[in-house]
Amino acid sequence: MTTATGTASGQHTLASPVGTSPAGWKARWRIRTSTALLLAPATIYFVLFFVVPLGVLVLFSFYTYTNFDWTSRLTLSNYSQALTNPAFRAFYWRTLWVALLVSAIVVTISYLFSYIITYVLPGLRRALYFLVLVSLFGGYLVRIYAWRTMLGTFGIVNKTLLAFGLVSHPVTSLLNSDTAIVIAMVNFLIPLGVLPIYAAMQNISPHLFEAAVDLGASRLRTARTIVLPLSARGVKAAFAFCFIGTMAEWVTPQLVGGPLNQFVGNAIQYEFGTTLDWPLGAALALTLIASVIVVLGLLAIPLRFVYR
Repeated sequence: MTTATGTASGQHTLASPVGTSPAGWKARWRIRTSTALLLAPATIYFVLFFVVPLGVLVLFSFYTYTNFDWTSRLTLSNYSQALTNPAFRAFYWRTLWVALLVSAIVVTISYLFSYIITYVLPGLRRALYFLVLVSLFGGYLVRIYAWRTMLGTFGIVNKTLLAFGLVSHPVTSLLNSDTAIVIAMVNFLIPLGVLPIYAAMQNISPHLFEAAVDLGASRLRTARTIVLPLSARGVKAAFAFCFIGTMAEWVTPQLVGGPLNQFVGNAIQYEFGTTLDWPLGAALALTLIASVIVVLGLLAIPLRFVYR
């Protein structure tokens, strides 16, 4: 922005832009300085505890591991082994399909629960939502060991099946299986699925729901054509939380999955903690991170056209 000023000869000249005046420079400098100071703690924390460890992990993934020692001779053999080894490929596929299954189940249950407490039972909404929040404070390992007990040969699940005559002898395939992993992970992740979906539904005006019902739309059609598109962001966030959490899991497969149902996380933990092959473990970890990003990116493409 410029201003015209008159001279003694009647001519007009252009003054300096307001933004380039000394006062303007000082104001912008103060704003930038205050912004930098406000962002500094978070930036330092992010760099120290995310960027630097990730950089070290990337560097280690190219190291050479021989005779229980790492050398700085860079190589791609770690990534080649991580991608071509049949055992690692089996770990990746099992981790991927279990993560997709767990995420789909959690999102479905969380959506139905959030829908019911928001639109069907609004009077109990706060109490039921509080119970979901309370469940987050339960110990993770306590839940896993509880499922080990319940799914065991003499657990409550087998006792119930025997009591109703559904089986003639205890089912031994419940524990140490992918089924046990799915059950335990769904139980743990449901609160993380409810939180974003419930929050997204709270931003939907109840008048839209009431208007659709008054115009003759069924609850199912209202949920499909109004509530679901408007809460799609919460659904995407819930799916991402569950998918990432399951893909990175290794404790649950270790305790309820058994030795034949391991995840990539178990292979990473084994390489870092037992064989001390950190370069291979780093390559496995980075490959896992890349696969999560790729899968979530591919899943987001069709959703853009469905819930625009």
